[in-house]
Amino acid sequence: MNKLVGAVVIILVVAAGFVGTMYWSGTQAERWYQEALAEGSKNPNVQFTTVRYDRGLFSSQSVTRVQFAMPEGGETNETDPSFTIRQDIYHGPLPLAGWGVPGVPMQWGGAVVRATLAPDSSTWTRELVKWYGGQEPVVAISQFGFDGASDTRITMPPLTLNDVEDLQNLTFSGLQGQFQVAARGAAVQGGLTVASLEVAGKPVPASEGQPASSGDQVKLGDLSLKVNQHKGAFDLLFGDSSIRIGELHARDQTTGAPFVATNLSMTGSLSPQGPQQVAGEVVVQADRITVDQQSGTGSLKLALRNLDGATVAQLQQWQQKAAGESDDAQVIDELLNLVKTLLRGKPEFTLDTQAQMSQGQWQGKLVLNFQDFGEANLLLDPSGLLGALEKGMADVAASRTLVETLFAGTIKDQLQAQAEEQGQQASEQALQTLAAQQVAEQLQGLTAAGFIRLEGDQYKSSARFEGGKLFVNGQEIPLLPAAGEDDSGVMEDDMPLEPDGGAEEPTE
Repeated sequence: MNKLVGAVVIILVVAAGFVGTMYWSGTQAERWYQEALAEGSKNPNVQFTTVRYDRGLFSSQSVTRVQFAMPEGGETNETDPSFTIRQDIYHGPLPLAGWGVPGVPMQWGGAVVRATLAPDSSTWTRELVKWYGGQEPVVAISQFGFDGASDTRITMPPLTLNDVEDLQNLTFSGLQGQFQVAARGAAVQGGLTVASLEVAGKPVPASEGQPASSGDQVKLGDLSLKVNQHKGAFDLLFGDSSIRIGELHARDQTTGAPFVATNLSMTGSLSPQGPQQVAGEVVVQADRITVDQQSGTGSLKLALRNLDGATVAQLQQWQQKAAGESDDAQVIDELLNLVKTLLRGKPEFTLDTQAQMSQGQWQGKLVLNFQDFGEANLLLDPSGLLGALEKGMADVAASRTLVETLFAGTIKDQLQAQAEEQGQQASEQALQTLAAQQVAEQLQGLTAAGFIRLEGDQYKSSARFEGGKLFVNGQEIPLLPAAGEDDSGVMEDDMPLEPDGGAEEPTE
C-alpha cells in the first residue's frame, strides 16, 4: 500500500512539474514573441503590430499584422503588400497540443510555432489562397530551444496556373528554406531554394496602330539565397549573405528584347577591420549576360573600408529614428554630424568593373579617399562637399571595337527616335552610316581634347584628383571658373555687347 501511495505521489509530482514546465514554456514563448517583434520593428520600413495574443496552458495563439511603409499617395488596396500572420504556439517541453498537426515535430524543446498567412488579410493573400485552393500557400514551423534559439523551416508547395487573369500560364516548383537563429539573435545562418519558376503573360492584342505582341515572359531556374552572419562589435551583424540565380530568361512585351543571365550572383558582406573600424563589400558577377544583341561576361566589386564601427551602428539607429521624419531639421542635422564623424576616419570607396564581350574587353577602377569637410555648412553651400574628397583616381581601358560599337548603337537609336518624332523614315543603312560618322567625330573630339587616348586597339583614360586639383591624362581640368569668368569660361570684360542699333549684318 505504501509503495502504491509513493508511486501515485511520484506520478503527481512529475505531472505537476510537467504542467508547470508547460506554463513556464508559455510565458517564455510570449517573451520570445515580443522580442522578435521588437527586433523586426528596428527596420523603419516595416511595422509589426500584435492584433491578438491568447495564452493558454498547453498552447497559445497570436495574430500579427505586418505593415510596410509606402510612399505617400502610392498605396491602394491592390498595391499594399501588408499582410497578417497567424501563429499557433505549442508549449514545451513536448508540444503535445500539436499532436497530429502537419509538420509539428514531437521533440523535446521550449516550444514549437506554426505560422501561416491569414487568408483575408490583403488583396494578394486572397488571390494566393484562391490559386492554391485547399492548400496553405506558406507554412513556417519554428522549433525553439529552452534558451530561445530557433530552427525554422519554410515551405511553399508547387503551383501550376493556366489562363488566370493576366497570366497565360505559371509553373512554380515550390520553395524550401531553413534558418537557424542563435539565442538573443547572436547569429543567423541558413537559406532557401526555388528550383524553377516560369511566368508567361497573356498576349496583347493590336490597338490604335500598335501591333499585337506576346506577353511578358520570365523563366528562372536554380534560385538560392544564403545567409551566414553573427553579431559582433558595435552590435553589428558580421558575415555575408548572397543570392544566386542559375538561369534567368526574361522578355519585355513592348520591345521584345531578351535578357538572359547565367550564374548571376550578388554577395554582400560586412567584416571587422581592426578594433574600431569595419569594412563592407558587394560583389556582382555572371558567367554570361545577354541584353538584346549584346552578350558577354563580367563582374562588379564595390568596397567600403575604414568605416568607424560605432558610427555605422549609430547610422543604423538614425535610420530607424528618421523613418517618417525626413523633413525634420534636427534629424538632418544629426545625419550631417554622423557623416562628419564617419569622414574623420578617412573612409575609402573602391569600384572595380570588368567585362568580356564579343566586341572586346572593358576594365575600370575607381578609388576615392574621403576626409572631414571642415566647417562648411552643406545646407547653405552644397559645393562644400567637394572638400570631403581628399584624393581619387580612375583608370578605364576598353577595346576600340567595343567603344565604337556601343557608341554607334546608342547614336543610331537616338537618330531613329528623332526621325520617328518628325514622321520621317530612314533606311537602316542610312542610320548606320550617319551614326558611324558622328561616332568618329565625337571620339576624335575627345581625343583632341585629351580626355581619351588611343593606344593600339584600346581607348584609355586616367584621372587623378589630389590637393583640390583634377588631372585627366596628365592635363589639369579647372573645377571652378577663374575670377572674372562666368561658368562658360568667358571673361566678363570680353563679353560682346550689342550696339544700340542692334546687331549689324556681316560684310564681305
